[in-house]
Amino acid sequence: MSQHDIIAPTRRVLKPVLSDESVFDATGDAVDVFYTIGARRIARNIELIVAAVAGAALLIAWGIGLSSGPQALYDMFVFVAFVTAGIPALSQVWGKLSRFRIDIDLLMLLGAGLAAYIGNPFEGALLLFLFALSGGLEDFALRRTRSAIVALRKLQATEATVLEEGETRRIPLRRLEIGAIVLVRPGEKIPIDGTVVGGGSSVDESAITGESIPRDCAFGDAVYAGTQNIDGRLEIRTTKRASDTTLAKIVSLVTEARHHPATAQRLIDRIGPTYSLVVIVASILTGVLAFFVFGLEGREATRRAIALLIVASPCALIIATPVAYLSAMAAAARRGVLIKGGAHLEVVSRAGVVAFDKTGTLTTARIQLTNIESNGTIDEAEMLRLAGSIEASSGHPLAAAVNAAIQERGMNPYPVTDFRSVPGEGESGTADGRWIWIGRPELLGDRPAHHERLPGHKGGISSNMPDEAVIRDRVEALREEGKTVSVIQIDGEIGLLAFQDTIRQESARCVERLREQGIARIEMLTGDHAIVARQVASRLKLDGYLAELAPAEKWTAADSLKAQHGTILLVGDGINDAPALAHADVGIAMGAMGADVALEAADIVLIKDRIEEVAWLHGHAKRTARIVRQNLTLAIAVISILSVFAVLGGVPLPLAVIGHEGSTVLVALNALRLLRNSDA
Repeated sequence: MSQHDIIAPTRRVLKPVLSDESVFDATGDAVDVFYTIGARRIARNIELIVAAVAGAALLIAWGIGLSSGPQALYDMFVFVAFVTAGIPALSQVWGKLSRFRIDIDLLMLLGAGLAAYIGNPFEGALLLFLFALSGGLEDFALRRTRSAIVALRKLQATEATVLEEGETRRIPLRRLEIGAIVLVRPGEKIPIDGTVVGGGSSVDESAITGESIPRDCAFGDAVYAGTQNIDGRLEIRTTKRASDTTLAKIVSLVTEARHHPATAQRLIDRIGPTYSLVVIVASILTGVLAFFVFGLEGREATRRAIALLIVASPCALIIATPVAYLSAMAAAARRGVLIKGGAHLEVVSRAGVVAFDKTGTLTTARIQLTNIESNGTIDEAEMLRLAGSIEASSGHPLAAAVNAAIQERGMNPYPVTDFRSVPGEGESGTADGRWIWIGRPELLGDRPAHHERLPGHKGGISSNMPDEAVIRDRVEALREEGKTVSVIQIDGEIGLLAFQDTIRQESARCVERLREQGIARIEMLTGDHAIVARQVASRLKLDGYLAELAPAEKWTAADSLKAQHGTILLVGDGINDAPALAHADVGIAMGAMGADVALEAADIVLIKDRIEEVAWLHGHAKRTARIVRQNLTLAIAVISILSVFAVLGGVPLPLAVIGHEGSTVLVALNALRLLRNSDA
């Protein structure tokens, strides 16, 4: 059964207006919907309904036969089963023949028709029943993949409330312009990507990210379409059109995933028509040779030809790969791992090296104040309060870490006068009657001149000032620990503030699991300072690292690793890593909420921003590869063994039907095991 035409009977029998290529377009708008809800439900499950009706009719006929019931009643139920399962298959084959396509659907229909012709209608009906059942199972896997699109589509609002000069009005989302102010009341879905410019609230992002804890949003915070405003009023400045939101791009990504089949699937799709033609010719030759050369009677010669036609049809072989990858991608999508096609999952399963970006990937990208060291009479708590007083007026990332530390300790900063911020020279001001300067340690050597450029200094160097060499040694020691260091001078006393981008708690376990799963080498590629990179690599026990890389240099580094160690997976935050993500065998983007470049450049997107999903993905890919191998082995073995016995006359027609189509159903059920959201 060809996965490309799995819903063809639905189209032709019930005439639904469903597009051939998409369920939703890139903007998430519904296209080609069915006329009624009832028709849609029937159409969605048509093959399983057909299989159920045909199966019930066959079961009744079988019971009548066992009990020696009326022949006419037996024939009637066999006829019902044959027609019920046969008409959709016939319509599908007719459509393909009109396009001069020959594939296994024709083989199945020929086999069933010829079986009935030689007096075995039950076997023919059984063949069509099992054929419909296997097709229904494949369609089930396809729908589970599409269900991710449907679920995401339901998150998208169709209208937005726009604020204009204090007045509100509702407009269709497609007419919303960038820069418009959108009002979102408590309990409403956020309709568009944007930035909060008024109000505040908690926002539930669980439907997209899976995070159960709502995120507090206030002025300046980014929010995304499809998330839920919980308890406050939000005014949002639109930053994207409806067709360009993160949600719309995710819908497009999932929709397009089926256009990137795995290598084995592409090979089977290419050889399918040729193989089907060969089977038809071989079956005809088998019948001719059996009759004219080996002298078998016409009925027996025809039976052998039909048996070969049935058992050599590659139903199980055809669905072995696509159902497995569709199921695997559906399970991953439910977990927040969006895969652009089975081909990428296949590559992940045979990766030899994984390369991680550092900032935002192995680390949290949230800088924390880790050390407060006083070298004078001022205690560390007071030094932090004075530092926070100055940094409260600064927009520097390190200042944010100081302010966070102040808040955690429940301190109130002093009022500041004469505040001054000079790029490259630091910040200064007066707080609690004391002059304070915070800046880079390298400026200590130019301290007297520096004091002149930053007015407000009350006097000369304090007698408590430690030797400059001692300070520099301590600065270097902190830097060796992978920390960024600032100097704070309070009047004449000197202290040190050290900061660090903290390693994710899950990073070490992720690296450990990847090793357990067979990854030979784990590297880090970062643009950060070599000392910081060395510290992170050491703590995580990585095999190596390359530091101080420009984005373009990560491309070259990925090439080098690939040449040395084979297939490479590159994991990054999807922004400055975009060139390397696009160039790696598989690029995996972390935490891509709002990062357009991640959705475009990466092959796989981890929406939840959880590093441990990389190890889960690798294990899931390997499990998928095992199931595909199991399916292909079973399918090839059944076809090979039954084909030999069919030619030799050792396969009764019922056994040929059950053996071949039974293997197809078994392959489908084995593949559907991947729908379970296991820890792989």
